[in-house]
Amino acid sequence: MVKVIKKFDINLGSIAAAETTRQFSIIGDNGAIFSLEVKNAAGNYYNFKTNTFTSTYKSLKKKKITNGTYQGFIKFPAISSADQYDIYLYAESAHDTVHEDYSEVRFGDGSLDINSSIGSNSSLLKKVIYQYTDLICTLSVISPQATFQSAGNFVSMSVSTDTITVGRGNTVGKTAFSIAITAATDKTFQIARQPTISDLTAYTTVTMGSGVQIHGEDIWAGTVRGTGLIVDGGTSADDSPPNVTMDDDVSTSRWQVGDRITGNAALDAKTGDAAVTVTAINVGSNAKVFTMSEGIVIADNETLTFTPPYYHRWSLHSGSSIHQLLPGMRVWTSDALILENRISNYEDTTTYTTEVHNEDGSIDEVENTVVNASAPALDPVGFKPVITKGLVSQQLGNITFANQVKNDFDGLGAKFFAYGSDAIKTVNNTEIKLTDLKVELTAPTTTTTADTSGSASTTVAVADKEGTVQNVSTISGIGIASGAVNPTITSVTADGSGNWTVDVAQALESGVTLTVEGSGKTATITGYIEFLSVDSTANFGLAFDLEKFLIAT
Repeated sequence: MVKVIKKFDINLGSIAAAETTRQFSIIGDNGAIFSLEVKNAAGNYYNFKTNTFTSTYKSLKKKKITNGTYQGFIKFPAISSADQYDIYLYAESAHDTVHEDYSEVRFGDGSLDINSSIGSNSSLLKKVIYQYTDLICTLSVISPQATFQSAGNFVSMSVSTDTITVGRGNTVGKTAFSIAITAATDKTFQIARQPTISDLTAYTTVTMGSGVQIHGEDIWAGTVRGTGLIVDGGTSADDSPPNVTMDDDVSTSRWQVGDRITGNAALDAKTGDAAVTVTAINVGSNAKVFTMSEGIVIADNETLTFTPPYYHRWSLHSGSSIHQLLPGMRVWTSDALILENRISNYEDTTTYTTEVHNEDGSIDEVENTVVNASAPALDPVGFKPVITKGLVSQQLGNITFANQVKNDFDGLGAKFFAYGSDAIKTVNNTEIKLTDLKVELTAPTTTTTADTSGSASTTVAVADKEGTVQNVSTISGIGIASGAVNPTITSVTADGSGNWTVDVAQALESGVTLTVEGSGKTATITGYIEFLSVDSTANFGLAFDLEKFLIAT
């Protein structure tokens, strides 16, 4: 009578670099006979007696299932370079043993997913396990404005990061971390609120392709690029190619390929998809010459305006991917091209009201909405994913933004930010948990350099004035009356020695140590992080977005 191997049960997830033992169960009919072979990338075989890999052929040979299952274990060694283990489970057909009927599963690219497929239509059932070297997770902070646009008050801050070693397929228990941030010389920190996991971010870089016009989208409604630019010599409708010579040289603030050209009645009349655009610049190595998409008569000394197209929807560069992106992710670039924009669905609708006449003679007004055009936030548009060792490594497609973006986006590397644990899992394929999270300021201290104990004064001379914020910072120390509200510094922030002005006169001796409260030059973020699962393919970083909970002034 034929006996069936019904299931091979083993954890097929990634293995960390450290030595790992995994239990397995072979489930089937009593009396089923099988052989099991494990082979690593170097071609060595697992010896089930010594629990080591050897160049000599070894296997678990012709074992019998009793009581419905056969149990064992495989000890995977510690590694210094990535390894792969091919597992071969043979149903011994000579002993009337077969595998469960084959049920095939394929990845999105059409390739076979052997680990998810069930059973076999031959005597062999194959599985694969990957083992990877350990990864480093760097915990840090970021100010998107400062990092990518050299703007805002967090510019020139210094950061002390923390690193944690993690293994793919492994977990890491509660691990303490500490990140110190020091403000720029002319800046001081205040705490707006305590941080949460929603302030933790991971970002991925995507190189953009070209704008993709959505049906009915007005791509010419954005800010003009250049205006008041003078034509030198004029053109004819018969010019071929239709080149235009200008008084000025081309520049990113004057005209670029793709810009709409307006300035006379003939050009202005060309709207929408029929708009006349710049198709080439620096023609004949002449920076003053560009080519139009259509021959149009333009008079000498005519004044032209150039308007770039703006698109909601964008394709990707062939080397980029959307598989680490999510709707709602915020995007930054290295300039002010795109600010406060997010990945979002697009929908163009028209609303109109109709009257419904009821049998009793009354009339109801009904508001109706018609969707004229729409586009999803992320769309693979028919491209198949690229699968590498069971994981998606690339997925081409289109990205849609909440706000239109100028055509200069083409070819730029955009940074897409994911916030919170769920979004971070999409970017880094890693699940985390934070506990006991807090930010604290290091209170600045200084000493008084003048004696006002004989006559209280609102002027307090100190050795160092830094680390204060006008009308926010308070001071405490010997000589300030017990139980009284600590005086507030009302003078502007400054560095070096000098005088503070406070809101309540103080009688202080010279050499008294004063402590500043409510502000400081250094902030420290501490807490505990747990890695519940790790399947990132490379070292990765997580950063707290300071703009969300810290103020720099």
